Amino acid sequence: MHNLEEPLILDTTLREGLQTPKVYFTLDERITILQELDKAGIDFIEIGSPYASEGERKIVEGLARLKTSAVKVAHCRALETDVDTVPDGVEWVALYLSPADRHLEAKFEKIEDKRGLVLKQVPKAIEYAKSKGYRVRYTAEDAFRADPDFLKQVVRKAIEAGADSVSLPDTSGGASPLDVRKIYGEISSLIREIGSRCVIEAHFHNDMGMALANTLEAWMNGAKILHGTINALGERAGIPDTLALATWMKVKFGYDYNLERLVKLAEYVSRVSGMEIPPNQPISGRNAFTHTAGTHQKAAFRDPLTYQPFDASIVGRESNFALGPMVGSEGVKAALKKRGIEIDLIGEEVFEEIRDRIKSAYLLHGRGASAMEDIIIAEVLNKTGTFKIIIPESLSAQILVDVESMGDKDFEDFCKELLARNKRVTEIIEIWGSSFDYMVRVENAASLKELDNIVNNFRRVKGVLRTETLITGKRIR
Repeated sequence: MHNLEEPLILDTTLREGLQTPKVYFTLDERITILQELDKAGIDFIEIGSPYASEGERKIVEGLARLKTSAVKVAHCRALETDVDTVPDGVEWVALYLSPADRHLEAKFEKIEDKRGLVLKQVPKAIEYAKSKGYRVRYTAEDAFRADPDFLKQVVRKAIEAGADSVSLPDTSGGASPLDVRKIYGEISSLIREIGSRCVIEAHFHNDMGMALANTLEAWMNGAKILHGTINALGERAGIPDTLALATWMKVKFGYDYNLERLVKLAEYVSRVSGMEIPPNQPISGRNAFTHTAGTHQKAAFRDPLTYQPFDASIVGRESNFALGPMVGSEGVKAALKKRGIEIDLIGEEVFEEIRDRIKSAYLLHGRGASAMEDIIIAEVLNKTGTFKIIIPESLSAQILVDVESMGDKDFEDFCKELLARNKRVTEIIEIWGSSFDYMVRVENAASLKELDNIVNNFRRVKGVLRTETLITGKRIR
C-alpha cells in the first residue's frame, strides 16, 4: 500500500449532491460550498450540469467565473449540444453514456443497434469536447453491470478519441471490493496495454453500504481521482463522504487536506440542505468522538486513542464523555471537568453517587433523564458544601404512560384518585398517534425526588407497561 500513487479527491456536492431528494442550493450557497472546498484543498470540484436547464446553466456560469485552485468540472451527457452549454472557466467536461445493456434498453428503445450507438457517440462527443479545448472524462455509467468485454471496447474507443480520464461508476451501489478489484484491475491493464496516460476515476454509490470501501479498493487497483460529496449526499443512499475520504487519506497516508474546514463545511451543508448529520456519522457526527460505556471511559479519559482511530484534534474536534445509563465514575469526572469543575476537590464517593443517581434516573424516566443530568450533578455537588450551583426551584414535566388497555377502569380510577390527592398532578389526558396512551402533566414538583415518587406511583399500577418523563420549560403564550 505504501507504493500507491497519491490520489486526487473530486467533490461533487454541487452536482451529485443536488440529486439528493428535496435538496437544493441557491447560487450564494453554492459559491460558499465551492470556495470552502477549494480552501480545504480538494483537487477537483464538479460545479453542476449546465445542460439541465437555462437556470442551471446560469448558475454553473456564475460558479465557473470564480477563481479556484481546484479544477472545475461540468457534467454532461455525451452529446455535442450538451458540451455547447458549458461556460468559460470550466476546465474539464465529464461526458456520460452507459455501456450497460439494461440502461440502453430502458433509454433507447427506438434504436435498433444500441451498442453501435455507444461505440459511435462516445468518441464523437469526446472529440468534439477536445476540439473546444476541454480536458475530458468519459463516464461509463453503471460500468459494473455492463458486459465486461463491451465495457473494454467502449473504454478503448474513449481513450483513442482523447479521453483524459475514464470513470467506472458503481451506479446502482451493488458492487463488492472483489468486483472492484477485478474491473479496475482489468481496465488498468487495458490502459497500460494501449500505452495511454488516461487516468481512472472512482464513483461509488452506497446502496449496500460499501461506497467508501469500494472507493479505497479502486484506488488500490489503479484509480487516481476519487469522488465524494459533503455529508455523503447524492442519489438514493448517496456516495462516500468527502470528509471521511479526506480524513482516511490524511490519517493513514499523510496526504494533506484541511479537515477542520471540511468539518465546518459539513455543518454548513447540513443547515442549508436540511439534511441533518446523523449522530453516528463518522467524523462529523456528534457521537463520533464520544465515549459512553464505563470501561471505555476509564481508559479513554487517560488516553482517547484506546478507543479512537485518531486524535479528534486532527479534524478540529475534541474527545467527549457522555453521561447516561452506561456512565462510569471516570465518565462523570470527564463530564465535570468539561463543565469547568475542579475534580481534585471532590472525593471518589461523590463521583460514584452522581454515577449511580444518573443510572437510576434513566431506569425510571427513560430517555427523558438526559434533561435531569445537570440537576443531579448540582444536587450532589451542593451537598458537599464545596460548591453552590443554582438549580431550578421547581420542575414541571410530562409523563407519558403506556398501558395494556386504554380505558381500563382500574387505571382510570387510580388517575382520578391521584388528581384528587396530589396537587402537582394537574391533568391526565388520553392521547392518540403515539406509542404511549396517556400524558400526565406535572407542575412545580419541588425536587427530582418528588417527581421520582410520582413516576413510581404510575409504575406500580397494574396494567402500566412503561413510562417516559419529559422535563418541560417555559410556556409561550
